[in-house]
Amino acid sequence: MDNIDQAKRVLEDNTNVLYGIFGIISGSGYFPPLPFLNEFFLAGSDPCDQDGRMGRWRRFALTLSEYDVVKAWWIENNPNTIESQLGCDCWNDWVQEILEQ
Repeated sequence: MDNIDQAKRVLEDNTNVLYGIFGIISGSGYFPPLPFLNEFFLAGSDPCDQDGRMGRWRRFALTLSEYDVVKAWWIENNPNTIESQLGCDCWNDWVQEILEQ
């Protein structure tokens, strides 16, 4: 499975799993910038999924061109979404911003 397909599968599965962070992100109107999204993918699991309902995935990182494809796919499925750093420096801070909205 290539990185684009892997990213789409992880994001889709995480959106649908109870307590998956992308379930919350999907309704936020925001999408993380590449470095933040790669932090998530490189973790190999979602720390918000404390019950492990989704399980782990193979750790990976997207290139800029792969990210552009994944972001376009996400926005197509979540209209009116924009990429934003939300004034944050890392994935954990970005997620906290999303959760506090």
